Amino acid sequence: MAKIKVAHYGEYIISQAESGTIKVSKDYDNVKGALREVAASLNFQFDPEWNTRQFGKKLIEHILGETIKTTEQAAAESGEYVIFKEASGTIQVFKEYENTKGALREIAENIGFQYDSDWNTRQFGSKLIDKING
Repeated sequence: MAKIKVAHYGEYIISQAESGTIKVSKDYDNVKGALREVAASLNFQFDPEWNTRQFGKKLIEHILGETIKTTEQAAAESGEYVIFKEASGTIQVFKEYENTKGALREIAENIGFQYDSDWNTRQFGSKLIDKING
């Protein structure tokens, strides 16, 4: 079993695989705000009156190009984002950052962590995980 090192900071999840590879993900608390981000990235017009479930379902349908049943579980990917609809209708949005070092800088600035611009992504990620878990 591969060993990983993980830290959670707010909505962010930073993980380091045994190989040293760093990944940064975000599990949005503000789902409607995240859906707006995805919609903007797709130039998708939405009704501001839609609730989160309506918005998520319609956005998934737009991305997939097909209609999904209200009681159906579904997921759609768009760029760095994944929108997941549970059978109950609950919507979740996740983001897997392509620019890992940029995401690490964002987190470091949020927590006041001083980093060295000469660090590579693996060094930066490992030190930031240690700082958060410290």
